[in-house]
Amino acid sequence: MSPMSLMLRSLIFFLLIVFSACKTQQAARPAEYYENLGLEPPKSVINIPIRIHKNELLKSINQQMGDVLYEDNNIADDGLMVRAKRKDGLSIEIGNQEIRYRVPVDLWVKKDVVLSYVEAEGALALDFTTRFNIKEDWSLETKTEVKGYDWLRRPVVKLGFANLDVTPIANIFLNHAKGDLAKSIDAQVKDVLDLRKEIEMAWKELHEPVQVSDEYASWLLLNPQSIGMAPLRADGNMVQSTVVVETLPTIQLGDKPKTGKAAKLPAFSYRTSGNDEFTIFLAADIPFKEAERVSKQNMVGEQFSYGNKTVTVQDIELYGQGNKLVVNTKLKGSYNGNVYFIARPEYNARKNKIDLMDVDFEFSTRKALMKSASWLFKGPMKKRVQESLNFYLNHNLEDTKTILQQELKNYSISPGISLAGTLDEINVSHVYIAAEAIRVRIGLKGKLGMDVKGLGQ
Repeated sequence: MSPMSLMLRSLIFFLLIVFSACKTQQAARPAEYYENLGLEPPKSVINIPIRIHKNELLKSINQQMGDVLYEDNNIADDGLMVRAKRKDGLSIEIGNQEIRYRVPVDLWVKKDVVLSYVEAEGALALDFTTRFNIKEDWSLETKTEVKGYDWLRRPVVKLGFANLDVTPIANIFLNHAKGDLAKSIDAQVKDVLDLRKEIEMAWKELHEPVQVSDEYASWLLLNPQSIGMAPLRADGNMVQSTVVVETLPTIQLGDKPKTGKAAKLPAFSYRTSGNDEFTIFLAADIPFKEAERVSKQNMVGEQFSYGNKTVTVQDIELYGQGNKLVVNTKLKGSYNGNVYFIARPEYNARKNKIDLMDVDFEFSTRKALMKSASWLFKGPMKKRVQESLNFYLNHNLEDTKTILQQELKNYSISPGISLAGTLDEINVSHVYIAAEAIRVRIGLKGKLGMDVKGLGQ
């Protein structure tokens, strides 16, 4: 080898050593993986008591029934004309799977007595019973019968020196009218108590996301799984029941969640429930993308200095490693590259917030910085990363609680139907890392009630 070649090789070797010494050593990206911790919340059962005001039901049946219950103006067929008009004073009682009502009626009769016509007026009270059953498709199946009647004023007309008792004639009318009146009442009861329509509407609305925070773009998804109802029962001036809904609710942050077509309304089934309380277990997801967005607002562009060294935060990325959160911070300045922090989310019951615990430089990052930028250990950067995320999670939890309390005060489902309740307690039992999100398991306890007014409107 010539002296020139030997000198050239030595120069190249020297330059390689210098270049290697000047190059900033980069941290290896920590592995991303997630653990199945078995912490998914169980089904939540929501008991919604329904209170139907008896006077509202009475008012609706009055409106539907009309004044003229029966009219036969054809005297040629049987020599008889009859008109039955409802009087004021309709009363109603609801028992075990049946509705009983008493209807006062003014009765007018015109009879062909060969040489002339006679007219008579009377009054009676008709007693009806409508037995009902809720079919699998939530529609009402009704069977109305005239159980009896009492004469309030017997229809009698005078013919010369004799009285013509037209009670048998009125009885003939009743026997003929029983079927028509019963069918009419069946139709009216089904129209007034259109249970399927109300349940279908409620089932559809249960699938719609409800925005609980505009600032943090958080949405409540109830994800209903099943729905049933307790038998109707009368209690004073109220008719009561309880709708029982099983859900798998979640809270999601970000854009409004896309919802497909609501699941088919489940078949009707009777449920047993004796209270108005609810306990809801929420899986509140804070997607990494949404947390990144807020973290970037707080940190991107922020500078950290130590001595004559300065770096500026360029970008933030979040992902999971087991049940720990990895915070990837991209820096530019005296150090160019990525710095990885690792932390464990934990719920702080005393402060009612979520803390990032044990925030520290990830092992690979620590090893790389020891050789190339150890001064970063001495600055406030680690503390700032922790504060940025702690503030965001804490504020969001409090905001969710406040909004839900406001929504439950008086929530209108449809005209005449309102939902009211109280949120008595909200707590967090677990905080863990799930795929693409920080997941918070929240328990809510409170009471609900549904008030029904203006049926059939």
